[in-house]
Amino acid sequence: MSNTSKDLLIIYEAEAEQWASYLHFHLVGPIPEAGICCYDIALVTSHRDDFLRLGGYKCKLLILSRGMLEGLCQLRRFFLARVLRPEKSVVILLCGVESLDPLLELVPLKGEQCLQISSEQEPQDYQLAVAEIVHKGGQAAAVEGISVQELKIQKKLSSGPLVANHSLLVLPSRVPCENPMEIFILLQEAMASKDAEVEFSGNKQRVRVKPVNWNESTLKVNAPDFTAGHVIVTLYSKGLVKGSACLQYYTIMEDIAHFLQQAVDPVKFMCQAFQVSSLEKLDQTLASCLMLKMPTGGFQGLQCDQSPAGECHSEDIPTLLHFAAQHGLRDLASALLQCPGSRQALKIPNSHGHTPLDLAHVHGHNQLYILLQESLVSEKSEA
Repeated sequence: MSNTSKDLLIIYEAEAEQWASYLHFHLVGPIPEAGICCYDIALVTSHRDDFLRLGGYKCKLLILSRGMLEGLCQLRRFFLARVLRPEKSVVILLCGVESLDPLLELVPLKGEQCLQISSEQEPQDYQLAVAEIVHKGGQAAAVEGISVQELKIQKKLSSGPLVANHSLLVLPSRVPCENPMEIFILLQEAMASKDAEVEFSGNKQRVRVKPVNWNESTLKVNAPDFTAGHVIVTLYSKGLVKGSACLQYYTIMEDIAHFLQQAVDPVKFMCQAFQVSSLEKLDQTLASCLMLKMPTGGFQGLQCDQSPAGECHSEDIPTLLHFAAQHGLRDLASALLQCPGSRQALKIPNSHGHTPLDLAHVHGHNQLYILLQESLVSEKSEA
């Protein structure tokens, strides 16, 4: 077992991955890099060991984005409720979200004890506060109910580089590794290029280049060569840091893979194929097709080899019933329960150990869960 210190856990949803990389980059130093873990909440499972392992970090930093809120299924809500303890060890970054209220309606937390920060703040404004929680072993220094603005921690950073609180925007936010392009840095105030310098840092590499003025409040610079990953772009003027932004370098193959993953989403694909606009209509269509095209001997797709050599247990979706349970297709599940092998399929776990009942429960499909549970109960009563 690893002896690496569990200092900081950064929890994010896919749309905020760049923010997780940005925070990781700026918090390394005050916090050892080996002690920081960036965790995509999409990876959460119901395994108890995961809750214990991740809950053991001294400080938990939750990036609260709209995608995070929209994707809070029952399992994810339970995960956050267990891991974000004690609240004095929790820092919440509001990223495109105005307040904690939507989160507190879904997850039982004492929001007044959490430290709130905003995506509009510079990392220097809160890195000391996060480090202090870590160094005190998960106990915040009496910061209940206040935000970083009230901590006045900027004064404590006077030994570091002087920071002027000006934000900047880099466009485009993604550039290809194979052929880096020109990027534009949009400023809130006019700046002469002769006073400016842009630093690109990431992947153990730092490069400084001189920009040119595209107009009074926009600088233009050629992006240097970097490998795929996130690179921090920092603007200096006369030796002062004027602001930072995150730039993603990607490979063409990564982009192709991303588009393919979106294209092969089975639910979206079937909605397009059947020309329906909602999951409910897709559910009705699939159930209707199954009943109309049912072979004389019944649908055989649920019957699975349960011998030691069988492969059903090693797949994420061993049967069509698992698929229906995961995506909340109640009508389709009702039709499948009438087919040979359905009772057997209800007991088959997938590669994560989840049966159709587990999948319906984890993804919050309560009515479907009740339907599947009743099927199991009726089977036992008939036995």
